[in-house]
Amino acid sequence: MRETKLKILQYITGIALFFFVGTHLIISHLGSEEVTEWTSVADRAANSGWLVFYIILLLFGLYHGIHGLRTIILEALPRLSVKSLDFTLVIIGLAIFGYALYIPVSAF
Repeated sequence: MRETKLKILQYITGIALFFFVGTHLIISHLGSEEVTEWTSVADRAANSGWLVFYIILLLFGLYHGIHGLRTIILEALPRLSVKSLDFTLVIIGLAIFGYALYIPVSAF
């Protein structure tokens, strides 16, 4: 049952990432001519709504990627200890999240 819930969450994050990344691309890259100028980037970085948007995007992307990697590893190495793999991937995910969270929070 646990694996089913994790897989459903994988699908949900995949669908959410489609919309979040699409929104990011449309607004950040296709929104206007000056989207890549520093003032436009700084304005988005100073907005708390964008901060929350990027943190959610980061969470969904990390979960989707790490769970996908977990699935690939378990298919390739079925005798691997699932608990040790889960623990290792959670630690790696938390480290990546902490490091990646530092960037938008420090800009805010």
